[in-house]
Amino acid sequence: MDKLKDSFVKPRDISGPRSSNRFDYQKDWAILKMMEMYEVEEDFLLVMDYYDDVVVYDSATDPENVSFFQIKTSSKNWTLNSLTKRKPGAEGPSLSILGKMYECKMQFPEHTLSLNFISNYTYNLKLLSGEKSITKKKICLSELEEVTIAEIIRKVIDEHQLKDNPDFVELTFFEVSELLVDNRETYLKGKLSEFIEKQNPDSKYKVSVIYDAIFSEVKVKNNYESDISSFEELAKHKGISREQFKEHIQMFSTDDEEQERWKFINDSLLQENMPFSDRLKIKQAWDDYRVDKMNYANLKLRNIITIISKMIEPYKEKQIINLQNDLLKPVYNEYISKESNSFYSEYYIKVIILMEFSK
Repeated sequence: MDKLKDSFVKPRDISGPRSSNRFDYQKDWAILKMMEMYEVEEDFLLVMDYYDDVVVYDSATDPENVSFFQIKTSSKNWTLNSLTKRKPGAEGPSLSILGKMYECKMQFPEHTLSLNFISNYTYNLKLLSGEKSITKKKICLSELEEVTIAEIIRKVIDEHQLKDNPDFVELTFFEVSELLVDNRETYLKGKLSEFIEKQNPDSKYKVSVIYDAIFSEVKVKNNYESDISSFEELAKHKGISREQFKEHIQMFSTDDEEQERWKFINDSLLQENMPFSDRLKIKQAWDDYRVDKMNYANLKLRNIITIISKMIEPYKEKQIINLQNDLLKPVYNEYISKESNSFYSEYYIKVIILMEFSK
């Protein structure tokens, strides 16, 4: 079996990001999914809006399996007809929901772990057991009546012009999400609060800031539209790994630590006789930056952080006796020489230098 990351193929339909930017439900669902996987200590790479609404690899570096999640909202029960209906188009009928789901497996036939359809609403399908499907939160395609399964298989064969029966019955699931449409943001903030408190019970945080920060990161990944030609590029531009998610969570729990860092830095600058007005400007910029750095949609700031973090690497090996003369002035001057039209003030840039150096 070929390695999954070496089996990279481009999706047949690349219009997804352009048509889905207005949908926030799937972004919130993706955050819930990452919390769920993080709590059970699973490695993962969650990819937004590529192949499917959400795609989950079982590793960020060397995956073996991949799961696909198509996420749709509704105001009524899903039926066999709504799951297999094809809409007319200029170039012929579009793929049905189940047809799109099976298309994912066609692209990764040896590595597909599961095909999942997620919705806020229940499913009105005939089950072999005789149970009422609308009472179930998760249904496997194999649980349906044999006649219904046969009808689905026939339609998928017709959609994709298959010569053999598609092998996806045991891999396909229909799930009702706990995330409702009307109060999704309120619900997710509550879940985030519980999650952060469980991970860091002694931390201080503002759940609205946490939500905005994580949502902005997911949105950036979801809306990336440039060409991607490898698994590594997919992971970088469209994915969030377990380690990256961990970094985000830890960042939200550093309030006390950053206050201690500021106290140490302020004392050092005071001993170096930095004027009070300059220390006040540094403190104001410090407070602004602590909030700004949580916005992952601010690509300009993220680029500056990357540039400065590389610049300060040599200084971490040096003996810094005077913060102003041995660190702030040389690094700031180097930065300005390369980025003369900086969007941020001198004090803001110096705060980034201090924050990155003191990590």
